Amino acid sequence: MAINHYGTEARAYWQRWLPNRYAALPDPTAFFTALGEQVEAHVGDLWDQYVIADTAPADETHEERVARLAHLKARAEHEVLDETVRLEPEHEAGLEHEDDGLESDETFQARLTHLQQHTEWVSTTADALLDGNLRLSDLDDQQLRHVLDYMTPSFLRLFGTSVEDQRARGRDL
Repeated sequence: MAINHYGTEARAYWQRWLPNRYAALPDPTAFFTALGEQVEAHVGDLWDQYVIADTAPADETHEERVARLAHLKARAEHEVLDETVRLEPEHEAGLEHEDDGLESDETFQARLTHLQQHTEWVSTTADALLDGNLRLSDLDDQQLRHVLDYMTPSFLRLFGTSVEDQRARGRDL
């Protein structure tokens, strides 16, 4: 059985920050395969709890719902990884390494914030297009590509056009 992404992250963390514990593992592959599966199950359980406890706004769009659920999953992942993977570093571990490939909490939070803002922009833009408050021609090519990345190219059928039609009109999609 292969190590899942949680096990891979755990292995990288332990190699960098817990080198003595890592070196003492008789079978690191089996250990991190099992740990990754445990983390995945715990994340799923915690995410379920968050979703059940969370109240969706009555006027929530599909994109807002996707963003809200993604945020809840990211929160569950962060908490579970902090509890089970990101253990207190060994005293001198990692002092000689600057880049371990792991994302810092600040970088993760910035990435999550950017994703939420982008998802909100796409949702607002798609709603404005559907409501007639915005036209496809009001969007530059990059903005339209972002909308189509989330909404799929079939979204254009609602406006009587297609990606091919837009390309024939000179759009870079």
